[in-house]
Amino acid sequence: MPSDDADSDSDSNRDPDSGSDWGRDSGWGHDSDSSPPSDPSSPTGASPPSDPSASSGASPPSDPSSPNGSTSFETRLTEGWEYALRHLELAVVPLLSSLLALDNVRAVLDFRGIHMGLTFRFPGALPDLWTFVSVPSQGSGVHVSPTLFAIPVLILVRGVLVAGLIGSAREVIRTGEYDFAANAREYFVPVVLFVALVHVAGLVTVSAGILTFPSTLLLLLSFPLFILLSYLFYATPYLLVVGDLGVEEGLARSLEWALDGGPYFGYAAGYLLFVAAASLVGTALVVNLGALGILVGAIASAPVALALTFATTGFVADLFDAEDGTDAGRSPGSPGSSREW
Repeated sequence: MPSDDADSDSDSNRDPDSGSDWGRDSGWGHDSDSSPPSDPSSPTGASPPSDPSASSGASPPSDPSSPNGSTSFETRLTEGWEYALRHLELAVVPLLSSLLALDNVRAVLDFRGIHMGLTFRFPGALPDLWTFVSVPSQGSGVHVSPTLFAIPVLILVRGVLVAGLIGSAREVIRTGEYDFAANAREYFVPVVLFVALVHVAGLVTVSAGILTFPSTLLLLLSFPLFILLSYLFYATPYLLVVGDLGVEEGLARSLEWALDGGPYFGYAAGYLLFVAAASLVGTALVVNLGALGILVGAIASAPVALALTFATTGFVADLFDAEDGTDAGRSPGSPGSSREW
């Protein structure tokens, strides 16, 4: 089942070819009444026209695609890690999410033998331990989860965690502070609707597949479908928060970005490769150590998962603000606050 699972302020830099710096370098400008020499090449001897943006102190217009296309996933992740270290208490959210994934916990505890593997995932709404673990299969055939009855409760809990975490990540990037409870309340409705939609779509797809295809063929078809849908709509839960969009608008905007490729694809590719590399270690540790592996893995992966949440929140916010011509800014001194657009 697919998992339901980005603003910097412009620093005004002085134009080295204008103003008082020009006067000092050329020997002019010591007297406030003096003017720079006229352009000899000009037939009228008039001084060249000044740059209005330089005289007013304004920065030139930014290229909306520049900050997103030129900022690598590695840079985003580094900034996300700095945010995570400053607000490490938020790592309790991915920790709880890891332990509440009851089916994955049960699959690891029931597994016997040695298991190695890697997993491919695009950005999710709530990265946690299982983002970095290839969970062992339960053998051939169709298996019904014994926790099926708990899905409504888990959807509600996950909705609170996702809304609170993404909202808090966005607030930290903007202001340096956050109110988890207030963010959970503000964004709960659209986020929980999205979480429920993902679960329902997964159940319908699996049920239809069981009735239509043999189990082996279903497995072969479900993996590429999961990867495709994860890529097309990974920005949706973040857009519900950073763009204050509804579910339908969020899905449409994410799909539009995905089809355009560009920075959206570049970030997703970097994310996928990072997760795949980390999952080699995560899978070997968690699955083969059983209960101890789950506990150690959940604690060790929580700060990394939190960094990914900050990174994706910042990326989606930057992309949204650039496209809409807005810039909510970053808190002074925050990672990426001095990045030039």
